[in-house]
Amino acid sequence: MNSTVAGDNRAPSLIVRATLAMISVILLVFLLHAVYVYTSQRAEIIDATKDDINESLQRLSENIAPFMAAYSVNEYEKLVATETALKEHFAVVVKDREMGEIIGEPYYVSGRIRSEEGGYVAYQKDSAALNERLGQAYMSDTATITGADGEALGQVSVYASDAPLVAKLHKVIVEELLTILVLSVTLSLLLIAVLRRYFLHSLQRIDLAIRHRDEEGIPLQPVPDLQYREIRGLGQTINTMLESIKESRAKRKIESLRLENTITGTHTGTWEWNVNTGETVFNERWAEIVGYSLAELAPISIETWNALVHPDDLKKSARLLERHFLGELPYYECEARMRHKNGHWVWVMDRGCLMTRTDDGQPLMMYGTHQDITERKEAEKQLSMAAGVFRHAREGILITSAKGIILDVNAAFTQLTGYARQDVIHQNYQLLSSDRHGELFMKTMLKALHEEGVWSGEYWMPRQDGAVFPALMTIAAVRNRAGEVEHYVTLVADISNLKQNEDKLRLIAHYDNLTGLPNRILLTERLRHATLVARRRKEELAVVFMDLDGFKEVNDTCGHAAGDQLLTILADRMKYALRECDTVARLGGDEFVVLLPDLSGKDGCRQVLDRLLAAVSAPACLGEGQVQVSASIGVSIYPQQPDVDADTLLRQADMAMYQAKQNGKNQYYFFQPVSAPMMPVLPG
Repeated sequence: MNSTVAGDNRAPSLIVRATLAMISVILLVFLLHAVYVYTSQRAEIIDATKDDINESLQRLSENIAPFMAAYSVNEYEKLVATETALKEHFAVVVKDREMGEIIGEPYYVSGRIRSEEGGYVAYQKDSAALNERLGQAYMSDTATITGADGEALGQVSVYASDAPLVAKLHKVIVEELLTILVLSVTLSLLLIAVLRRYFLHSLQRIDLAIRHRDEEGIPLQPVPDLQYREIRGLGQTINTMLESIKESRAKRKIESLRLENTITGTHTGTWEWNVNTGETVFNERWAEIVGYSLAELAPISIETWNALVHPDDLKKSARLLERHFLGELPYYECEARMRHKNGHWVWVMDRGCLMTRTDDGQPLMMYGTHQDITERKEAEKQLSMAAGVFRHAREGILITSAKGIILDVNAAFTQLTGYARQDVIHQNYQLLSSDRHGELFMKTMLKALHEEGVWSGEYWMPRQDGAVFPALMTIAAVRNRAGEVEHYVTLVADISNLKQNEDKLRLIAHYDNLTGLPNRILLTERLRHATLVARRRKEELAVVFMDLDGFKEVNDTCGHAAGDQLLTILADRMKYALRECDTVARLGGDEFVVLLPDLSGKDGCRQVLDRLLAAVSAPACLGEGQVQVSASIGVSIYPQQPDVDADTLLRQADMAMYQAKQNGKNQYYFFQPVSAPMMPVLPG
């Protein structure tokens, strides 16, 4: 029988499909190359921009320093203008700490920034428009300006725009696209010609040979030998296949029926079961689920299933099968555990349907499927555990979407914050923002979440009533398999008690328990800081060492409780006699140290010392009587030549205090070098 396939003209063209495929591959290769070139060029341009910024930062920080130290604002502003125009930076901003102190601000800010018209204008920190434009910079970096003594004088920041980057990359893209277009067209035409000459001609000969078929569509003659090895192999394979088809015709109807019944009841692993004889057929996937090959499971029967399934699940399976055989269930379906070859259990979903019965109505042939559901069961277990943790955790738990919309909170969260669950669900996470955290804090948090996927730290969490409480908060990103953020999970723990304990410990560590005055530890910190400030501002600082005269007699006569009361009274008097910027500390016993910063010479110091002597020597009421003590005071002035440290200042003041005691008490002495005698000063 001679026949041809109708509708050949409507069939897709192999040459067209092959050509399109090759063109797609060519375009893909060139596009990948273009992407590589684009990426490389972009990286080089960015690196060059960074190098320009770093070079300008180094040059400006070195050149501005002497002018900044000399308060020559106009001079370093000229340097900034020159550097900005020369390097075509987007902006250069200078923060001058020295000038800032003069004008009463943290920094004096100046600089140059490119305007929207393309020129440069002076940067003004109070200009909202300029600040908004500064925020449009593509990248920036900052360097610290230090003086000759290493002290920080200010900062200089250089900003770069992305306009040069965009222009250069646009040029690269255009050039690459033109190259891709030309090369793609050329190679495509060449490949089409080769395909037609060496491939299509041979396929046409094969097509001609197999056009003549019998009533079942089998070619009547074999494919002839062809010139090229690859195509010849195809022809030989077709001929071998034709022989196999003829041999398998007799079996095809039986196999076709079996395949049709299996397809009806299968999705993954398949099985056939003769309920009457116990004979069973599995496919390879059925065996793979439990780690075996079919050969390893041979001989296969229903006992293979019985041996691998968990005993408890085998009983459940038998009950479900019985109900299915009785017609109570339209399908058999059972979740069961099976022993894997490696010894662990795997979960399977066993489904099936009885397809045929014997003449007397007894079950005969049943077909079904096997599906590995281990991952699903494990996920259900993990989900159940997570739900338990979510419900019963003592920490507050907050779940948000990738866009910051609150999806759920647990009971602990509502107890901590006072918010009801329905009040926060579907609200933006900004509902829980705190005014106590600045913009830099939030930027740092978002940067950590973006780069590391997690942030942890202390956070002032607001309550519904407007109050806030200190919390230890951890935010973690939950990603899908593609690496995209789907949710954020936030844990909130109230650390109010911990913070209160920290404050108590800090108070105990730094303040005298009796008088409430700073103790030796806090005094040492403040003295070292005061010397640094005095040196930087070129001011005088007085260190006053004071010892009470007659205190021991009060202690011995009136008792220690009265002595403690007297110390408390005198501490309050001394604080009242001092300036707000001064510090009085108790070293222990009846010894006190006073720090007097920002002095206008010894005359200013004497006024404070006179008030101290008067405050101490005034009578004090203890119970029903009065007592009176005085003070011997030693004074050391900073700075000195040569320079001295904080400990030396204390020793000098201590020595001067002992000199005051030896010379009559109730007076103060200024420490002088050995070559110059210390001069006493009597009160009044």
